[in-house]
Amino acid sequence: MNKDILFLTGIEDFSTIIEKNSYYVDKTSYLKELFMSGSEVLNALFIRPRRFGKTLNLDLIRQFCRLNYQNPGDKSYQQKLFIDNGRNLAVAGDEYKELREKIMGELPVISISFKTVEGACFQQAVSQLVYKVGLLYDEFLFLIESSKQDLDDIEKYKKNKSFCKDKQDELDNPQNLNRAISILGTAIPQIASMLYKEYGRKVIVIIDEYDVPLQKAVIAKEPYYGDMLSIIRTLSGNIFKKDNEPWLYKGIVSGCLRIAHQSVFTDANNFTTYGMNREPYTGFFGFTEEETQKLLADCGLSEKENEVKEWYDGYRFDDKHIYCPWSLISYCDEVLHGSTDKPQPFWVNTSGNDLITMFTDNSMEAHNAENIDKLQKLLDGETIDISIKEFTTYPDLRNRVSFDVFMTLMLHTGYVTFAEGSELTGKVTVKIPNQEVQACFNEKREYLYGEDNPYWYNQALKLVDLLIENKTEEAQALISSMLKEFLSIRNSGDELYYHGFMVGVIGIASAAKGISFHEEIESGDGFPDIVLKNDATDTVTVIEFKKGRNERLERIRCAEDAAKQIIDKRYAEPYLAEKYTNVYGIGIGFGGKDCYIQSLGNLSH
Repeated sequence: MNKDILFLTGIEDFSTIIEKNSYYVDKTSYLKELFMSGSEVLNALFIRPRRFGKTLNLDLIRQFCRLNYQNPGDKSYQQKLFIDNGRNLAVAGDEYKELREKIMGELPVISISFKTVEGACFQQAVSQLVYKVGLLYDEFLFLIESSKQDLDDIEKYKKNKSFCKDKQDELDNPQNLNRAISILGTAIPQIASMLYKEYGRKVIVIIDEYDVPLQKAVIAKEPYYGDMLSIIRTLSGNIFKKDNEPWLYKGIVSGCLRIAHQSVFTDANNFTTYGMNREPYTGFFGFTEEETQKLLADCGLSEKENEVKEWYDGYRFDDKHIYCPWSLISYCDEVLHGSTDKPQPFWVNTSGNDLITMFTDNSMEAHNAENIDKLQKLLDGETIDISIKEFTTYPDLRNRVSFDVFMTLMLHTGYVTFAEGSELTGKVTVKIPNQEVQACFNEKREYLYGEDNPYWYNQALKLVDLLIENKTEEAQALISSMLKEFLSIRNSGDELYYHGFMVGVIGIASAAKGISFHEEIESGDGFPDIVLKNDATDTVTVIEFKKGRNERLERIRCAEDAAKQIIDKRYAEPYLAEKYTNVYGIGIGFGGKDCYIQSLGNLSH
């Protein structure tokens, strides 16, 4: 192993990676396509899952193009960063000479990231945006000292900068809030226009993670999606509008999702979206197989290639297999400098998962038996067919969205990918890409059926009430319904599975209800599966399980056998001796995705 290799995991600043001699997978060849292809594409939207290198690549573009504002003819910064660094980056080659002459260090660049913009309410989120814009005013402060600028523009610049600094935390005042919204819509065009006037050169505008504020607006305790959408639409319209000012050279935007309805980019001029299947940029984000093989070889980890492929490969971007760069770099860093050489799910706790949780919390589609079966197939390593649906608006996730829309969201966010041989539009076939994402699914599954999920938790609370009150017909229907939803039903090989299912469900809810829960406690001549005790109502319910074949008569027979065992082994005797008023005996027969309950009634009578 080559332990001398340095990884700056999580660093998304291109210059830091180069200057500190950290490992870098060269993506500079794509600069030629972006700026010299002769394409009429003015503005580009790159859609990729979280942690696929969007921020680093956008910073690469910024650093390569950015003009030296104090000395516009000086390209020494880029020369040192891209050419004379001993790395033999693609952009240093002879075939990129024209690109270097025309683009490298030649253009003003305005770059802003919305990655961290969020708030519990609208005012807090606007405050975050105002802070971001305030940093832009600080960056280009030299413009107010220029004799080339109009005095009115300079005065407006000063006032806006002062507001961003002094009023950022005073947006509860409606007047301040309205002023802030106005500034957000005009700040970048204002600065860009002044840069164009200053240098006579068109401006590149970069916006990273444009959709994060919209996502956060939906999941907030007090959702404010409509208000945030208005800000982002106004901002993008003023920057990328069809009748744009002469100052715009190119707009470059990144995000996780493209919103179709109420499009953010309705008024944008010549905006092209490059999704996971849109050449020529399918290899621009993430690591290709060749790049991954080189990385492992450089680390002295080539023997780990198969294991790495199983855990971090599997994403299909057009005809390329792409590895998650965050995960791969994290893995190599851990093996070389950490305490284990075992693959881990590094991606599981990264951003972008809130929408998945929201769907499972709020949509009945997440609990539809047919859809649960499809999710189970994914968990089993199989493929499923879906129809790609244009994602409409984030608030849809608080309502009943279709399973196909949900799966399209999963595709965009990296939870599933196109299967080999699948079409890339329309009716497609998808699968879980690798072991790492499998771990993500397993974690989500535990959440989906855990006490933190209100839908599942409320079902469990209801079931405990029904069992402690001996309402067996309703309990039977509810258990069967829950079994149909439970993702792991395919693993029901023996009685222990159903035992674990019931113990998990009832155990969680019993504590919340103040009901004593006992699993296989010694009672009479044996150990009943579950005993529930509620001293407040002077009630005990003794429950025994049996598993049979997936046939109705077999389930009935098993339930009768389970009930008989309660009698034969005298499971209820200790509670009868303690003079409980209500002592119920319940036998449950399981088979497939259904159950049958046989009640012994109140044994104390």
